[in-house]
Amino acid sequence: MGRKSAAALAAEAEAAAAADLAACKQYMRVDGDGDDALITTLMSAAKEYLRNAGIEEPEGGDCSLYTTAVHSLTLHYYDHRDAVGEEAAFPTGLRPIINQLKHISDGAL
Repeated sequence: MGRKSAAALAAEAEAAAAADLAACKQYMRVDGDGDDALITTLMSAAKEYLRNAGIEEPEGGDCSLYTTAVHSLTLHYYDHRDAVGEEAAFPTGLRPIINQLKHISDGAL
């Protein structure tokens, strides 16, 4: 078997990103594509938040807890994007997921 071309790898990455966006929008119950750029940015911010908390994105992206955390944080950021000067409460149930992911990534579980 030969190596995949750069174009094929880029196409696969683009398809994976589109699938991730679609799944997140379904979780968020957002229709249409008017906010796709914003949601993509917020998803990146959610992943960065988790990375800064010591939680790396799983290889292959196949971890339901990680996906739930990203979607929940993205929805939280989306719903509170206009809240200036007010800190919105963290989504219910997200802290235990983050704690468990942190323990897994630390090798505690």
